[in-house]
Amino acid sequence: MLAAVLTTFCFALSGVTGEKTATRLGGLWGNAVRLFLAAVVLGVIVLLLDRDSLRGPSFLWFLLSGAVGFGLGDIALFLAYERLGSRLTILLNLCLAPLFAMATEWIWLGNAVTGRVFLSSLVILAGVTLALRPGARVRQRLDRRGKFWIGVVAAITAGFGQGTGAVISRKAEEVAALTGVDITGVGAAFQRVLAGLIVGVIAVAVVRAWGNRSLWRDWRSPLDISIAPWLLGAALFGPVIGVSCFQWALQSRESGVVLAVVATTPIVMMPMAAITEGDHPTRLAVLGAVIAVGGVILLNLWA
Repeated sequence: MLAAVLTTFCFALSGVTGEKTATRLGGLWGNAVRLFLAAVVLGVIVLLLDRDSLRGPSFLWFLLSGAVGFGLGDIALFLAYERLGSRLTILLNLCLAPLFAMATEWIWLGNAVTGRVFLSSLVILAGVTLALRPGARVRQRLDRRGKFWIGVVAAITAGFGQGTGAVISRKAEEVAALTGVDITGVGAAFQRVLAGLIVGVIAVAVVRAWGNRSLWRDWRSPLDISIAPWLLGAALFGPVIGVSCFQWALQSRESGVVLAVVATTPIVMMPMAAITEGDHPTRLAVLGAVIAVGGVILLNLWA
């Protein structure tokens, strides 16, 4: 249980540090630099201790999972951070990801949707609908960064990337087991982050080549002392420490229990977002977040 609790706090810290990184460096640039740092740390560990995890056909499956999850998903996540802040972004991302995962398994693998799962999904959607109310500080940001619904669509896209990427990752683990390749959590994380980094760099290159010049000219140096601690936190608390704790939790407890605990991340990070961003949610938004998280917990325990 300790590992699941540590995962929850790491993911919450990843959210607030990711928001600071996105607003200071820009969503695309901040995400790419964050993934580069994470890939370097994970790559050194894997090359020293876990080279065998990079062989076999599962490698391509993990790359595909990373392209969807860390590539598409995290690009959208950081674009949402700029517009919604960490509280709403993480709520939409983590609460909708299980629904996208369930839909992917239903369409791709033919897994049936039970009545309990359907009821949990309705609870999640009801809670998210109630929680979609930006605080005063977020409304000020929207005037500078873009429309509210652009952020909402980006956060939903991030949930799609995370949920679908998780299903593909499970497929990769099955392939690894069938081919006799022992995949550790760090090895899987490195392969997924590597693919996400490739997608992130491509996105940055496209914007610099054909995008709005004023957009990428505003991108600041990641070596700026006011940015570096937030960037380092975003890289470590998410793909490195957070994912490692998550894999540790899955090895020590039932997956449903672990996922239920981790689902409380949007609640845990509310006071963090209030302190770091001044994002004070309304009572209705808090109630919606609690309902949505409760639905995710039920989904994980009943599925």
